[in-house]
Amino acid sequence: MTQVATEQIRRRLESIDQRRRWFEWKSEQPNRLFRHEVWRHTYLARPYLIGANDERVAERFRSIFLNVCEIGSDGRIRMISFEETDEYMQVFTHMLEEFGSRCGDVPKDLIQTARAPFFKYFAQGTPIGVTMFEGYKAPKTPILVKYGKREFLEPMLKFGTIRLANARSYNQASLIDAIRDDETSRTFFIPTYKERLEGKRHIELQGHRIEIGDDDLEIPLVIEDYFLFSLCEHIHYRMPTDFDADAAIVIRDPNLFKQRLISTFLARFPQWVPMEGKVIYYDPYRDYTKFRVPEMAKHFGYGYQKEFRIAFRPRRRIPTNIEPTFLSIGPMTDFADLVSV
Repeated sequence: MTQVATEQIRRRLESIDQRRRWFEWKSEQPNRLFRHEVWRHTYLARPYLIGANDERVAERFRSIFLNVCEIGSDGRIRMISFEETDEYMQVFTHMLEEFGSRCGDVPKDLIQTARAPFFKYFAQGTPIGVTMFEGYKAPKTPILVKYGKREFLEPMLKFGTIRLANARSYNQASLIDAIRDDETSRTFFIPTYKERLEGKRHIELQGHRIEIGDDDLEIPLVIEDYFLFSLCEHIHYRMPTDFDADAAIVIRDPNLFKQRLISTFLARFPQWVPMEGKVIYYDPYRDYTKFRVPEMAKHFGYGYQKEFRIAFRPRRRIPTNIEPTFLSIGPMTDFADLVSV
């Protein structure tokens, strides 16, 4: 893994400071700054990636690129509306500034690898998610959507058969990229470029002396295993491809579904704590305090999935490994629809 030498940081910082001063000068002129220039200045005032290694910066670019676009009901790729969120366009702009200080522009081969995941949606022509929901009139009231294989979703609809996976089971190489994740660890990075410029080889963090070397500080937050069940709050046309799904269950009464699932689980495992809600997507370089419940948080690279999660954690440490379990919450045909290709 490529490390960043102090002299490299120093040279990059000179370029960054020059651009920062220019934006500050422009902000005092009659036309002031455009929105993207404000975002650029925000990064130049605190270039948190300046000391990060090339591999981590490239991976961050790919994660952000996945989240600045979506597929519409017409099957076309479009930019995420600023009315929905401008979070990813802000950090995308930060990436442009960082690459500008490193090599002048985003490397072409990195752009190609960042674009590659979008090609899979059109491998068979029209994205399968668009075909799947063509003609389906989604309720205008709140819904939850579960994507998967029809052979598993049919028993779920007819009998309420639900498989609850434990978090550690998602960290398997055999799983597809959109599903595979280390669900029992949340990793943060603390920039150390200022300390390295001062010649320091360690920092003090919460009373601990930590060596930093020629890299930013990596802080893992590790939690105990837990159960989770993942859904989406809306119909998203990328999800069937990402999850290798040929069907989806649209739940028209989310409250009834959540009540059944949670009560059925607690009847068997009363010593567990239920949690439910939208997943909070955190930026490992910027969101150190964004979430309080780690079981309900994920790396912001998965943000485009807009996951809604029902999870259960033990009140006390479990001495043995937990395994996936099955629940039966009763037929769902009165409040859910099965949609398939």
